[in-house]
Amino acid sequence: MYANFRVTRDTASDFIRLFVNRRAFGMQAHKPLPNGKVPYFLAKDWTTKQPKPLDNDVVRMHLNGDVTINLYAINPETQRCKWVAIDGDFDGAVEALFKLQWELKQDGVEAAIEQSRRGGHLWIFAETPLLAAECRIYIYNLALRLGVPIVGGGLKQGIEVFPKQDTVEDGEYGNALRAPLGVHRKTNRRYWFYEASTEPEPQLAYLNGLKKLTEAELHTFIKGMTLPENYKPPVHEPYVPRPARDGQQEFRILDYVRPRTKDRRNWWAPCPSCRQAGKDKSGDNLAIQIANPRYYKCWAGCSADDIRLALGQPIRKKQMA
Repeated sequence: MYANFRVTRDTASDFIRLFVNRRAFGMQAHKPLPNGKVPYFLAKDWTTKQPKPLDNDVVRMHLNGDVTINLYAINPETQRCKWVAIDGDFDGAVEALFKLQWELKQDGVEAAIEQSRRGGHLWIFAETPLLAAECRIYIYNLALRLGVPIVGGGLKQGIEVFPKQDTVEDGEYGNALRAPLGVHRKTNRRYWFYEASTEPEPQLAYLNGLKKLTEAELHTFIKGMTLPENYKPPVHEPYVPRPARDGQQEFRILDYVRPRTKDRRNWWAPCPSCRQAGKDKSGDNLAIQIANPRYYKCWAGCSADDIRLALGQPIRKKQMA
């Protein structure tokens, strides 16, 4: 069973200075789903349905063990991050993280290894927020030079680098990572950083004492480098509606629903069928693919027929010969 703490507001403020680069965050469910997963949900104000801003009180609850939160790396207003985290959960991951930590130290970069359920996380902290795209260039080139595998580029096993994107647009979040020093609800355990006593205050003191990566140093490290070709994001062709056939315009779901948020792949909008049934109070059951809005899916289980009927636009059935 995990230990409970009662940290001060000053301790929570130390955590925020190190880890919080934007105020959106997720909350981990307290109990596993039937499939064993313990998912995170974007924290929202239930009155306005807008993302709830992370504050000192929520961080205290996380550090105390009352709730568990996750964090987003990139601030969309600046495209910068306060930290880079390298997640390793494959066979040999811990050895790979120590190898990266040692090599980073040769550059004068002090990184901290946090234990995790299946391996570890290697954290690098910035003196001031750095461009996410430049941080990714540094870590990807360093890992490949050392022979450390990276997920993507044809590989399914390897490290994952957070942030996973170079940029996120307004309303997007990117990929989140479990915030350190809290309780993982799947194992009911805390996972600490090596090199410090297992309590929030000495852990944060250790992290605060690490030398932080500066922008000038980063520019020196990546001079002449780009993100390796195999890991560059795909270029999406712009969506072009199909020409009208038999006098009928192509059905466009975006003509009938207004997305509330979006991520790297999808817009998220209220599901018309759910709404007709008095459901989808959060207004985000319907995923609409950004690259090709012809494809949409209700994650509550409504079919395309259900959605079209709710909109008064039933799917035309092909006539039998």
